[in-house]
Amino acid sequence: MDVDQARYQRELTDYQRIVPPPVPAGTTRVAEFHTDCTIANEAKDDAIVFPRLPGASHMHTFFGPRNDAFMTTETLLAAGSTTCNSPGDNAAYWVPQLQRNGVAVPFKSMRVYYGSRLPDPSAVRPFPPGLVMVQGDAKLQVPTQKGQGNQFWCAGSAEIGRSVDGNWPVCAPGGNLIYQLVFKDCWDGKHIDSPDHKSHMGDPVAGKCQGNYPVAVPNLSYMVNYDILGGDGLALSSGMASSMHGDFMNGWDHVKLAALVKTCLNQNAKCGTTPSFTGG
Repeated sequence: MDVDQARYQRELTDYQRIVPPPVPAGTTRVAEFHTDCTIANEAKDDAIVFPRLPGASHMHTFFGPRNDAFMTTETLLAAGSTTCNSPGDNAAYWVPQLQRNGVAVPFKSMRVYYGSRLPDPSAVRPFPPGLVMVQGDAKLQVPTQKGQGNQFWCAGSAEIGRSVDGNWPVCAPGGNLIYQLVFKDCWDGKHIDSPDHKSHMGDPVAGKCQGNYPVAVPNLSYMVNYDILGGDGLALSSGMASSMHGDFMNGWDHVKLAALVKTCLNQNAKCGTTPSFTGG
């Protein structure tokens, strides 16, 4: 699906007009802002993979405005409420439901970091209107043994064991199960979606977005926390732990997102949920 270039250029013009405040001394120099979200709803819908086909997907946990199979960027922008707390963020975020013995496990928190993996984050531009992305592979059903990448881990305490099948950590008291899902952050500049919902996005090469993916956009990182200690009986609605994946649909107020990109990411400065700097 092609981007609306006229609309994108208008949004870029608004971005370029922004004059960010200077970064004060004491600000942490890392390109970052974030949004904190609670669950909006859970449903067997996926507006990216199965658009306009309610009930066609495995169960998902949604964050942002209330979601369904008919969701689009335009419906997100028109939504009256969202469960994410960064002003202007009406984007939709979702992951498969985590279950123990077929029952949804208690959820703790979801923070989405917006950052950059580029040595020079001044090249980052806001997401184009209508951009969607999928990261991870819902069809990947393989063991996830301790020590390999892309797996659930323990936050706030040490891992003290593994589940009987070896695929899930057991966390010491005081911690919780967590997954970090990192998206690609180089865009092809032409398409807001692709047949596999991934091929229009790529990774930096030699520290730059170039070649088939010349446009740097914010690097999304989902930090999904569950209020459990891991252990036996766990499965995702998509299957094994290896099938963890995430979806994103842009629903940002483009002026609010542009201010965050220009102020925080482009100036390599740490912000919170607004274009204001933090230190420490």
